[in-house]
This record gives sequence, structure tokens and C-alpha cells, in this order.
Amino acid sequence: MTDSTPPPAADSKLKVLALVFLVLLGIAGAVLIALHVKESGKAAVTVVYTEGEAGAPDVNTGDVVDATDPQAVLEPRLGYRYKLFIEDDSDDLTSGIAKIGGRTTFVSGARRGQTVLADVTRVRERVVDANLVRVLSSVDLPPRPPREPFQPSADDSAGHVVDGAEMDVVISEASSQNPGQEGIARVAGLVVVVEGVTTIGERVNVRIVNRMERIAFAEPTGNPPGTEPLPEAARPRIRGFQPRPGDSAAHVIPGAELDVVISEESSKNPGFEGIARVEGLVVVVNGVPEVGRRVNVRITGRQERVAFAEPTGKPAGTDPLPTSVRPVRRIFQPRPGDPAAHVVPGAEMDVVISEESGQNPGVDGVARVNGLVVFVQGVPTLGETVHVRITERRDRAANAVPTGKPAGSGATPPAGDVIRRAFTPDTAKAALDHVVAGAELDLEILERSEKFPDREGVAKIDGLVVFVTGATNVGETVRARITARRETVAFAEVLAAP
Repeated sequence: MTDSTPPPAADSKLKVLALVFLVLLGIAGAVLIALHVKESGKAAVTVVYTEGEAGAPDVNTGDVVDATDPQAVLEPRLGYRYKLFIEDDSDDLTSGIAKIGGRTTFVSGARRGQTVLADVTRVRERVVDANLVRVLSSVDLPPRPPREPFQPSADDSAGHVVDGAEMDVVISEASSQNPGQEGIARVAGLVVVVEGVTTIGERVNVRIVNRMERIAFAEPTGNPPGTEPLPEAARPRIRGFQPRPGDSAAHVIPGAELDVVISEESSKNPGFEGIARVEGLVVVVNGVPEVGRRVNVRITGRQERVAFAEPTGKPAGTDPLPTSVRPVRRIFQPRPGDPAAHVVPGAEMDVVISEESGQNPGVDGVARVNGLVVFVQGVPTLGETVHVRITERRDRAANAVPTGKPAGSGATPPAGDVIRRAFTPDTAKAALDHVVAGAELDLEILERSEKFPDREGVAKIDGLVVFVTGATNVGETVRARITARRETVAFAEVLAAP
């Protein structure tokens, strides 16, 4: 007997659809909850100020404040935008002049007769600065009446500085407003802005083009400046340093021109600056590093113990220099009993390189003469004997260069003059007694040197590390000469094939 009841297919489909609907409903609910939580973090705060309430004028609403009415009572505020009428041009024609509540406002780029929108960028005690945003309109104003020329008062110490006057001035500082285009000079305390001359210390002939009460503007005439001393009123004012009474170098001030002789190269900027001395005062000369060169310079800066100068481009004189300007040669004077007293600039002798220079390894070597350290330029090979010339001597060290002559040339130094720092083997390690400077041995290269992998290999003799110059092939056996021996390490160089 078979069951004739039909399968519940319709019920199964309804259950599946119901489950899918419930899943979708759950997802939609989760999304709605997430959106609700996210939006709940946002809020809008509205603050309403009533007219006359404290604090209301400090709120910048972004509106344009109309300041074209000269009768309006306004207070210029930083960051606010104003509608302005440009009444005049600035003296340098780079800005227009308007008024905000009666306060003079300079609008960069604006011109006389324009109505503009401008943003205030700086508010000072008497003037306001603003940037031009947009020109709204422009009208042609009648030409300005010619400005009355400045009339100096009877007691004005700079009364001769008037429009059209020509004179020599010295640039004492750079313009703070246009440092790359203008220089500042002073005449009887009056600030003179010189167009196109920025070199501090330069003497230039100028023509006054505009004189005002506290400032004048000038331009170079193109005429060469004079060479006679400037009038007292036109001499540059030294800011900061003032020569003390009895200063023998008191005449070395910005603008002064004189001949000096470079006595040494600058240690701070070798190759670019030279050092001269005037009455013992150090003078750093820019662009002249050649020792012994006589050059005409202009002082650009002066401090208590040092001055700065640059070449004028004029030829140096041929007359003997004053004693105060003659170069001071700083020659080392050996002290009494100095065992290396004969090691002075110009002396020639044989030395033995006993170690590599710590400052310039691979380039310079170090020798010793009666205990004095001698740095030998260009000879780093340990154990090499070289004929050298001393170029500089100090208390505890000297510098030397190879003469190119073979070792043994000229007078032989006294016995003991060249000290080879030979290593004394430890009697307890008799197996290494033969590893001394000068010994020739067959060595197997075990690895490359970490410091100089391209030119040095490492070998070992009964545990003693030997650095071999000229052998880098691992596994290669080479014939080498020991050049230096220390307690735990030795140095060697490959011998040339016979």
C-alpha cells in the first residue's frame, strides 16, 4: 500500500521566502540604526546676537563692510573685507591709499580713483594694510596738484638733502622692505633709501629724488664716487660695535678701503676666504684665499676682534704697505730643548710611515720624528720610507709632502730622528716572533676585509689577524711583506712578482 499524500512543496517555498524576508528586514534595520547613530553626532549651534549686545561686533559674518563713506564710524578689523575708495597713490606707486574710519589704509596693487574690495591683513597703530580682492569700478580723477617740495627747518642737520642734490653715501644696511633692490644709507641721521644698490659698505654717488621729513629716496647718478674722506654727516653709522678709545684699528670700519696682504687661508672656508691682519685685527677677505696676495678691499663689517671685507676690483698699490698692514707670518718657534727643533717649514728629511692617518685613511700616512707626529700627504703605505718636505709645524704636529726625491736624498737625519714604532713580540708567544715589520711570508687569504673589501684581504698566522693590501681573492696564497705589527693584528702588502 503506497502513501498518496502529495509532498508539501508549496509550504517549503513559503518558508524560504519568509526567511529571506526576515534576513533583509534585519539588514535594513541595522543600516537604519547605524545611520541614526552617525547623524546623531552632528549638531548645529546657532548663536543670536541682538543689536548692542556685547560680543556682537567681534563676529565676522563674511559680509562686506562699506567704508566708502568718509563720515562712517568704523574700526578696521583683521580678516574683514571692506569696500574702499582709493583716494591717492603711495609714494612708491605700489599701493593705493584709502581710509577705514579715518585710518590710512594701504591696499597693495590698487590705483587712485578705483573702488575696490580688499581684505585687511594687518592693523597697526596708525595705518592698516590690505590686499586687493577685486576692482569694482574706476573713475578718472583730476591730476593731483604738484606736491610742495619739502622745506627743511632751520635746525635740520640734513637740510642740504633736498630734491636734486647729489652726494656720496655709503650703504650701511639692506632695506628691510626690499632687501634685494634697495640699500639704506644715512646722512646726518636721515634715512636715505637708495634704489638699485644693496651692497653693504659700498660708496656710491646718488641724486636725491624725493625728500620727506624723516626719510629721503635716492638713485645712483652713474658718476664714480669720490676718494676723499666722506663728510662726518655722511659717514656710515656703525651699529653695535664702537671702537674703544685707543683702538689702533679704529679706522677699519664699513666702507673703508685699503690694501691688505693675505697671510693665511681661512680655516672655516678654505679655498673661498683669506685672512689678513691690520694692526692685529683679523680681516676675513671674501673671494681671495691666495696666501701672499696683495689686494685692495672694502670693509663690509666690523666687530671687536674681526672685520669682513671684499675686493673692490681696483688694482692694489705698489708702494710699501704700512707696518700695521704688513702680513703677520705665524712661524712656529720651537721651545728650548725641543728634540724636533729641526722640523720646521722647508726642512727636508726621510721619514718612515708608521701608521695610517685616522682622519684620511688610505690617503695620508703618519710618521714620527723624535716623538713629533708628522702627517705625510699622499703616502698611506705602512713601513714605506719617503723623502718629505715640512710644510707646516706646530707644537705637537707637523705636515709634510713628498719631495719626489728618492729616500736617502740630501742630508741624512741624525740617528734616532726617524722613530719606527716597532712592535716587541711577547716572549710567551714565540710562535709569532717572526711576524715583524719587514718579514716576508706566504699568506692565504681567508676572507675580504670588511673595511676595504675591494683592495684588502684577511689572513691569519696562528690566530694573529693579518690585513693584506692588494690581495682580495679568497683562497689565494700570496707572498707579502709585513709592514706593521701590533699585539693582535698585523698589516702586510703583496710583493710584486719577480
